[in-house]
Amino acid sequence: MADSNQRRVPAMKHPAALAFGFVIAVAVSVSAIPLQAQSFIPGAAGTEMVRNLRPSGQPVIPLFDGWYPNPDGSHGLCFGYFNLNLEEVLDIPLGPDNFIEPAEYDGMQPTNFLPVPSRLDGLDRRYYCTFSATIPPGSENERVVWTLRHDGETYSVPAHIGADDYKIESPDQPGRNSVSPWVQFLDPSGPAGRGRDGDIIAGPVDVEAGMPLDLRISVVEPDTDNPNSGFERVLTIWTKHQGPGDVRFGSYEQTPVSGGVEASTTARFSAAGDYMLRLQAFEGGNPWGAQCCWTNAYVRVTVRP
Repeated sequence: MADSNQRRVPAMKHPAALAFGFVIAVAVSVSAIPLQAQSFIPGAAGTEMVRNLRPSGQPVIPLFDGWYPNPDGSHGLCFGYFNLNLEEVLDIPLGPDNFIEPAEYDGMQPTNFLPVPSRLDGLDRRYYCTFSATIPPGSENERVVWTLRHDGETYSVPAHIGADDYKIESPDQPGRNSVSPWVQFLDPSGPAGRGRDGDIIAGPVDVEAGMPLDLRISVVEPDTDNPNSGFERVLTIWTKHQGPGDVRFGSYEQTPVSGGVEASTTARFSAAGDYMLRLQAFEGGNPWGAQCCWTNAYVRVTVRP
């Protein structure tokens, strides 16, 4: 499904390089290069970053953030994105302009792309690991490609587990005494788990457009073999992941519980349709620091007129 305007976007060489250089892929036309050969250009990152940011009119770039092994022999391929706009929110529905190949991995990617956050000091210029594609055991040679099309431009990013430089630690990072929180959906009632696999999905639940939907979760420190790990702070971020209209979240309320917190908010939807909300729960106050550690969880919502 490639075309003459397609650009192959390189993933990062190593998690330590995540704050640098990938905008170089936007500034120049990038040919299809093997994943293990992809890299970044040191030194020029800050200049190129500022040069490519605009209030609006810029593309959103799909990114491969790395892969990780699972206990059952499967592997997770973690994807994020960078919207190069300072103000413009981009919505690209699932379909010919937002798809993943092979098709069995299609459907969990975001359709709502937030602009560059107001802070431009490195770590939070982009959105990391918003979803994962799980490669089953025995499919280690599987190649998964996420493609986005907008304003006549096509950007694709390949992902596979063939490059050790892209291996990331999940769900825990012992060297930093960091662990992914255990998340339990309380309202709506739903599953519990931790990590970035994307298998913690509550709903679907129904709500009327314009009316508040209550959202409440429990975020608890998991049992681990690392005696030095421990929650000093918990951060929860709710985001519209998919859906046709705007979603406004209320103020966050966090109540301490044993080993963690309960966090609650509300969501109001501007238009009818099917939505998915994304929760990212972090240990500590630095989102996406060193690519670890947090938990992705999702809520499916059907909004009535």
